[in-house]
Amino acid sequence: MSPIFSDDEQETIVELMNLGVGRAASALSQLVKDEVLLSVPKVDFVQLDTAEDTFKQLLPKSLAGVTQAFDGFISGKAALIFPEERSLELVRIVVGNELSASEISELEQDTLAELGNILLNSCLASLANLLKREINTSLPEAYSGDHKKMLEILCDQKDSLIMLVQIDFSLRQRNLQGYLAFIIDLRSADGFHIALQEYLADLLGP
Repeated sequence: MSPIFSDDEQETIVELMNLGVGRAASALSQLVKDEVLLSVPKVDFVQLDTAEDTFKQLLPKSLAGVTQAFDGFISGKAALIFPEERSLELVRIVVGNELSASEISELEQDTLAELGNILLNSCLASLANLLKREINTSLPEAYSGDHKKMLEILCDQKDSLIMLVQIDFSLRQRNLQGYLAFIIDLRSADGFHIALQEYLADLLGP
């Protein structure tokens, strides 16, 4: 149980992220011409000083992917994460098999950034629309490294508590798995509270 969000609010966050990721998965399915399978979003509240251990437990050791900052009624960073050794495989799926290995390697960062743009923007835009709020996103940035580097990229060191929304996804016809993570800065929790309460009130009606 989070010290900041009620059970109802946490359940609502999971439901909203589920809807947003479902739309993102549909966009990815069209791009890779394969069915995208999704896990139920998992919401964890993690202290910054234990976050690296949490990431170690959840994710592969060597990572590659894309990060994207966002702000508005909530602020933070979103990440599209893959095992580093599989990222080129995903790029090959997207750009086709006609290109050489060196050409695919050159396209890796641009392709991952575009994938991140599609998936992360779709999730965040869906969340904002459902909550009748506005959200702004920065340009996606490709990265590679270990858990510590990813944590440094994702988390403002002033944060004492991180809300980590983790979604695992895989392609049905290929042995490829990835992760979406949304690190929400809980200094913007008041705005998130209000949006969630208004959404729940609309659902319940007068």
